[in-house]
Amino acid sequence: MVSALKIFVRTLGKLTAIAGFSLIVGPALLAINGFLDNSTFTVLFIVGFVLIIVSSSNRARSSRAQKQT
Repeated sequence: MVSALKIFVRTLGKLTAIAGFSLIVGPALLAINGFLDNSTFTVLFIVGFVLIIVSSSNRARSSRAQKQT
């Protein structure tokens, strides 16, 4: 049961990082090609950046917990 929870937390962190990366790169490509305005791109960039920060803090917490056990 505990190992399934660890796998879920690690997978959730990776999915969060992928979602954050997608929210940065996808809208950036659209903004470069003129399909997205700057204000929308800025909001999506900030949300993506926050998701990447959250995923990295979850990974650090998970690796710290693994070292203690």
